[in-house]
Amino acid sequence: MESEIFFANGMVKRFGELITQAESRTIEGMIDGRLETEPSATDRFLARIEDTFSGGNNQQGIVFRARSLRDRGRNAPEREFGADFCGVLNVRVAGFSQTKGFLTQGKSEKEGIKVRKEPYGLTTVRFTQNKELDRLREQASRMLSVTPESFVIVYSTRGFVVVPAASVMGLKAGGELYAKAVDRFFKEYLMCFIGDPKLKAYDDATLDGLRAETDARTAILFEVEQTVDRFKVEFS
Repeated sequence: MESEIFFANGMVKRFGELITQAESRTIEGMIDGRLETEPSATDRFLARIEDTFSGGNNQQGIVFRARSLRDRGRNAPEREFGADFCGVLNVRVAGFSQTKGFLTQGKSEKEGIKVRKEPYGLTTVRFTQNKELDRLREQASRMLSVTPESFVIVYSTRGFVVVPAASVMGLKAGGELYAKAVDRFFKEYLMCFIGDPKLKAYDDATLDGLRAETDARTAILFEVEQTVDRFKVEFS
């Protein structure tokens, strides 16, 4: 019999909701002034993701889990990494399994990096030509040398957005790029529109090995697993 892909009702929607909760809690820290650097924003965002995914988050027979690992080397916060974090997703549901990853560099909205939200859901990020953009291009180049599935996440108090690293590399003297809201990015990640199947991890040991291999400061593993025999419903 030809195999079919089964996704539980609301699974993709719930995945996005958990990411949105983590985003909102991170933004609270930014507004309160508790997050002063881009690495601290990344660390807080990933920690909040772990919190929102904790306890299994059983959704109609689907369990969501997440855990992250940071570089444990000496002077890790001071050294320059190719990516802020490597994300890996393991999906195991009836009739379907997938493991894939991506790389991300985090940047805070600041002078020279501005998020613009237009009517009808259109979102862009404007980058001004300066030393910060030159450095971001270098970071994007390092990520793209590992995988084409590389991105830049911009931390804005009005909502986090994601742009492709390849688009950043295409900027010659600044400019405006299309962006996706972070919850939409992760929902498309779960729906397999995003992600490199060559970036794999299954446990803490393989996750830490992939973090080192991709030259990422942090790595996070998402697990989505079906705990009942069968669901045959559509994406949400």
